Amino acid sequence: MKRLLAWFLITAATFAQPVYNASNPINCAPGQVIAVWSAETPTPGAGNNSASQQVALVAAIGRSGSPFSVDGKFSGAPGAFEVDVQVAATDSDTNYQTCSNCNVTTVDATNQTFHLDAVLVNAKYARLLMRSRTNSVTITATITGG
Repeated sequence: MKRLLAWFLITAATFAQPVYNASNPINCAPGQVIAVWSAETPTPGAGNNSASQQVALVAAIGRSGSPFSVDGKFSGAPGAFEVDVQVAATDSDTNYQTCSNCNVTTVDATNQTFHLDAVLVNAKYARLLMRSRTNSVTITATITGG
């Protein structure tokens, strides 16, 4: 029974709701990978429909801060784009702010992928924001707890 419950919780976290929502964020513990966008084309902007599913960062015992990493993959060349990695102390759309040096504007030209390590973060929540994108391509992205 415990194994079934654990499987269900992991599966539910893997198939998260795709955009920022007012419901409880998904917990993201160290080493856990949470899908925050899944082959989606978010509308570029400043919040809500431009933002990914939010996660609650779970800090490791005995560790200060709540580091995490972000991986993203576009389905094709995104053109000029900006994906902001945002954090907040309180889970509310207007409380999220972009981390220092966490504006992703380049991808690997062959695979259309990006990776960002947010190692000095001390926040409770994280999400991604599609600030701008020239080409209408989909994005799949994950946040991994540190």
